[in-house]
Amino acid sequence: MSGLTLRGVAKRFGAVTVLRDVDLEVPAGEIGALLGASGSGKTTLLRVVAGFERADRGLVSVSGEVVDDGRRAMAAERRRVGYVPQEGALFPHLTAERNVAFGLGRAARRQRDRAQELLELVGLAGLGGRYPHQLSGGQQQRVALARALAASPRAILLDEPFSSLDRELRASVRADVLGVLRETGTTTLFVTHDAAEALGSADRMAVLLDGRIVQVGAPRTLYRHPASPEVARLLGAANLLPGTFGRGCVRSELGSLPVVPGSGEAPEGQGALVLVHPEQVELVAPAGSACVGEVVGTEFGGHEQVLTLRLASSGTTLLARTGADRPVGPGDRVGLRVRGPVVVWAAPATGERPPDPPRPAVASENTSM
Repeated sequence: MSGLTLRGVAKRFGAVTVLRDVDLEVPAGEIGALLGASGSGKTTLLRVVAGFERADRGLVSVSGEVVDDGRRAMAAERRRVGYVPQEGALFPHLTAERNVAFGLGRAARRQRDRAQELLELVGLAGLGGRYPHQLSGGQQQRVALARALAASPRAILLDEPFSSLDRELRASVRADVLGVLRETGTTTLFVTHDAAEALGSADRMAVLLDGRIVQVGAPRTLYRHPASPEVARLLGAANLLPGTFGRGCVRSELGSLPVVPGSGEAPEGQGALVLVHPEQVELVAPAGSACVGEVVGTEFGGHEQVLTLRLASSGTTLLARTGADRPVGPGDRVGLRVRGPVVVWAAPATGERPPDPPRPAVASENTSM
């Protein structure tokens, strides 16, 4: 079983190119995440795999069987690919049990038995007689998953299935749904614009920018070694600072920093763009520190806090993630140093768009420590 494979997939709508030579593979039984901003082509890619849209060129293969080669495409109903849209799209006039049983093509009793098995699998035993409006948002998503699993699909596609749920419910439903998919060994691809969701849930993830896959790998690898500043921004809060290449290091306002092995290389003295993750920024006593900043905002998160800092030397702002027990607040001066090596790229050519500054944290008495 080879899972899900895309090779050179392209798709246009009129004059607009939505997918550009997409290469992607999700091995059998794994959960893959596709991360991208709104409008990057995520949903179109899923629709091409499901058979709702045809590829203009390229190849789509499910479990080793070519279902679209850019010239001929297998009908969606023959692909055995389950699809769970963002809102679940349950039939409002059917009970949960009948939603799951829809399209099974079996005798009534076998339909009922299979539907009850699947509702139990997704944690909804005893709720088969309820209609969608009698279920919570999370329960509706579980019913949609059970319906997608009913036909024993070779792969399941999830189109931002948790984005409409509130934060606490989203985390628990995501864990439950992906737990079921791991238990059943179902090859899965879900799309999301939420970096934390992709990083925390997938076996491997791909980043889609302007219709093109720009990086694929294990979540930990992508976070630690993003292929570009654009990928780093998509993966969460990223401090991108100017610097200069040195001998085996990069020099910046935060000092002379070691470089992650395999990161960018350039002649000594050439301009650089330095990625410093917020958790790498360490607060120390300002006295004697080579780099001093002022706290201009704090965002309390329970077990941690995110600080917005303004560097005294240039006014540049950056984010630091530290323990919530650190008693700092707006107006405090702190020394700064960087823990561990950093990722670096050659600086963009003159005239290119500079990196966005970090989003300031909220500065208020209620959030300061």
